[in-house]
Amino acid sequence: MRHLLAGLIAGLMLTACALEESRADDHQRRAITVQGEGIVTGTPDIAILRFSVRTPGEGAAEAFSANSNQMRSVVDVLKAQGIEPRDLQTDQISLSPVYDQNSRGYQDRRRIVAYEATNSLTVRLRDIEAAGAAIDTAVRAGANELQSFRMGFDDPKSMQDEARIAAVKNAKAKAEAMAEAAGARLGPVLTINASSSSSPQPVMMRAMAMEADMASPAPIEAGEQQVQVRVTAVFELQ
Repeated sequence: MRHLLAGLIAGLMLTACALEESRADDHQRRAITVQGEGIVTGTPDIAILRFSVRTPGEGAAEAFSANSNQMRSVVDVLKAQGIEPRDLQTDQISLSPVYDQNSRGYQDRRRIVAYEATNSLTVRLRDIEAAGAAIDTAVRAGANELQSFRMGFDDPKSMQDEARIAAVKNAKAKAEAMAEAAGARLGPVLTINASSSSSPQPVMMRAMAMEADMASPAPIEAGEQQVQVRVTAVFELQ
């Protein structure tokens, strides 16, 4: 009797599992997957510049000291222009030997002839219109490289949220149209996956000679940038 009862229970469990799998398969068949896109366009409100000061010297201490003084002058004039300390960040300091070259033009690492010190500074400008004057001021104070320049948004999160909402609405509109065309009714959303991207201004790489004669600040135009979000959504069909 016990064996018979155990067999009946096992059979019922197998039947229940089969029904659940059948329902799962049916549920999977009655779902629709769509992709939506949301794009928000805005005018950049910050500029990020990266200056470097490269200073040669016969000795390591000489090169490093001269470089430090030169970068200190750059920082001082930028602060005097109204840039806050929180928007100035040193991101690289290095000191490298300069090797002699042999007759074939290769470095002779057995003989050091000089040293070169480098100090790099990232500057965040909250007034893009001041970027040209900031570049001019920094170069005149001793910065001899502008390694990068880009524009962006001080608070990109709000634009990303707006683009996400637009992408979800776009996906739902597509799903509703497809469901109606198939003679079905759109049910609740099952899953949503999102990915975002932006279209930043191209990075400009420009080496500046220390003796460059900059008659006037470089013109800077903010233009527009896009924040784009794509979503993949799965809706139930009823």
